[in-house]
Amino acid sequence: MKYFIFYLILSLNLSALAKGKEYVPEYSVTKSFEDKTLKKTEALFVVTFFGSSKKLVKKQIVFSYNTINKKQATNEHGQISFNVKPGKYALQFFYDIGHDEIATDSILIKPGYRTEIEVNFRSSTEPMPMKKPVIYVYTKQSEHVSIKLDLKGDFLFTYPEYKNGWRFIADPDGTLHMNDKKYHYLFWDGKVNIEKTALSFTEGFVVDKKDLVTFFESKLQLMGLNSQETEDFITYWCPIMQVNEKNFIHFMFNEEYNKYATISIDPKPDHLFRVNMLWSKAKDMPVKEQKLESFKRSGFTVVEWGGTEISNLTLAEEL
Repeated sequence: MKYFIFYLILSLNLSALAKGKEYVPEYSVTKSFEDKTLKKTEALFVVTFFGSSKKLVKKQIVFSYNTINKKQATNEHGQISFNVKPGKYALQFFYDIGHDEIATDSILIKPGYRTEIEVNFRSSTEPMPMKKPVIYVYTKQSEHVSIKLDLKGDFLFTYPEYKNGWRFIADPDGTLHMNDKKYHYLFWDGKVNIEKTALSFTEGFVVDKKDLVTFFESKLQLMGLNSQETEDFITYWCPIMQVNEKNFIHFMFNEEYNKYATISIDPKPDHLFRVNMLWSKAKDMPVKEQKLESFKRSGFTVVEWGGTEISNLTLAEEL
């Protein structure tokens, strides 16, 4: 699985270069030179910290070197410095929960040398577009229903227009009546801040473009989606995904979905099923098959599906 993550990171870097954007590494050794003020039994690290907006970090930094833990506030130049014995050091830096911890490879520092390092903290959340989440509502009899969404982010587009919620009359066949019009489902697009470390890429599916339709027909049926919901899903996503020879697919269900887009429904449905597909261009690689969640239809039922392309993924943990 680590090869998939490496491939995504490499694709991101090449894409940035192609668009003329500079790729900024998490850390880099900018200088290493002999410092006459140091003894041969000493060495000095000087580290400059930048935040995600390339601004100097002027806060307390929690750091470690070879498992020795320290805290130090940065100076006016966003720097900390610490003396060590000459040798090899693996360093770690952290300053708040909104940014990823940075860990270095082993860095050699020579006797009497000053080594300067630049650290670029990245946000621990990634704004990702949740595209075409659609909500289907099936009541036991025609009745008034209200639905509200609380996004960890912002709406981009809604239809019908979301005005502090949707209020409508729902029929058992799924027809929604609002403002003297009929709708098949409720539609929204949004950009949601997703914690990168919370995303799971240890399991999922790698699907050839020629197999996408049959894959979705099978998996969506196992989840419990009906023929109309499955048709809507396939006709929206397959044309987009078939530009890639292969796609990595991971489904985010119910409680995990709720962390980023909480839904409130009145009256409360008997069954609520939510699924958001995370997907990206991929190469052929071994992936542990994901266990899918499912539901059974009975009574007042609400179903929601959507998708998020993760081509801008920057996770780099070994999976």
